[in-house]
This record gives sequence, structure tokens and C-alpha cells, in this order.
Amino acid sequence: MENTAFQDKNGWYYNLFKPGIASLIPEGPNVVLDLGCGTGVLGRSLKELNKARELVGVEIFKEAADVAANHYEKVYLGDLEHMNLDYENYFDFVACGDILEHLADPWKMLRNIHTWLKAGGSIVASIPNVRYWRVLRNLLFRGDWEYLEAGILDKTHLRFFTRKSFLKALTEAGFNVEYAGFDVYGIKQSLFNTITFRRLEGFMGSQIIVVGKKEGSSIIQRRK
Repeated sequence: MENTAFQDKNGWYYNLFKPGIASLIPEGPNVVLDLGCGTGVLGRSLKELNKARELVGVEIFKEAADVAANHYEKVYLGDLEHMNLDYENYFDFVACGDILEHLADPWKMLRNIHTWLKAGGSIVASIPNVRYWRVLRNLLFRGDWEYLEAGILDKTHLRFFTRKSFLKALTEAGFNVEYAGFDVYGIKQSLFNTITFRRLEGFMGSQIIVVGKKEGSSIIQRRK
């Protein structure tokens, strides 16, 4: 993957703010690892909200990493899967905003994250939902599985998950799932989700949002 992607996408991808991630990190002097930190939009927000006292980021694109370095205590530049981050039992939170689907082995990365977290620390992650209704509609009724420049079928996505399969990956890596929900975008989709009492939420949400704790939490049962 070449750094020209930063310019090709006009920088928007690396300036995205993930409110679903930020809202699930509580206030406090937290030490946070931000994987795929982009230009550091999430980290800046966490500091403004008194949710982080120390920020460490990882970013593959130099242009974005250089911007984030102005706000983070440390930013590592390079391919996450080829790094050896020496942070055993160090972080309160590890944020993964749409990162794991880009990796060849997200299951190994989840095990690494478990090691980097303190006892009682949590991973807060978002990941595309391949069960999203538009993806299924195009596959079932149009025969389309077309990779795009962005979205669930982004050309750079290597792995695909439903909520059920992602929660399985988390538990196998040693996490207790504290929260597992969806981001449902758009007025019509949100309304439909409400009037169906969220029974079809697994199809309406384009993003899966989860919190997994390293130790000492109980699993909240949610519909699959």
C-alpha cells in the first residue's frame, strides 16, 4: 500500500472522528493506544474531554502520522502487523476504529492487544458489518460483490465479520464482552430500526461497535 492513498482520498479518511469510540471511553487519566490514529482526531478529542493523559498512536501513512505527532506523546510509523510494540500491561484502553478488517491476521492482533492492556483495561473497536442489508441485497439479488473505494467492501479490506463472528474472535483472544452494538446511520434506517424494536438491527447497522475487557467483567447478552 502506497502513501499516495492519503492524497487520493483527499485526507478525509485520516481525519474521520469516530464518536462511537470516543463515547465508550470514560473520563479519567487514561493511557490510550490509538491504532490507525490517522491525523489524531480521536486523541485530540479524548484529551479535550479529559479522557486521556497519555496517547500513543500507530499510523502507516507518514503525512497523517506527522500531524498526529503534534498531539500524541508517541506515534509509531509503519505497518502495525510488522511492529513489535513493547507495552505489556501498559494501556487502559486500546482504540481500533476500523482497523482490524485491514489486517491479514486480526485474530493475532487481538491477542497482542490483550497483552498490551493492563488488567481491567479494554479494547474499544469498530468494524464494518458484512451482514449490512445493502451488502446482502447486492449479493443475493444482483449477484454483486464489488470492491469499492470506501465502505464495507473497501478495496483494502482483507477480512469480514458479523457481530457474532467478531465477538467470537474477541472471546477467543481472552476478552469479556461488555458492550456489543451497532451504529445505524440515516433517518429512514434509524426509524425502521425503532419501529421493528431493533429486531433487525443486525442488518441495519453498517458498523459493529464493541467493548471488550481484559479481566473481571461480566458478559452482557445481546441479540445476534
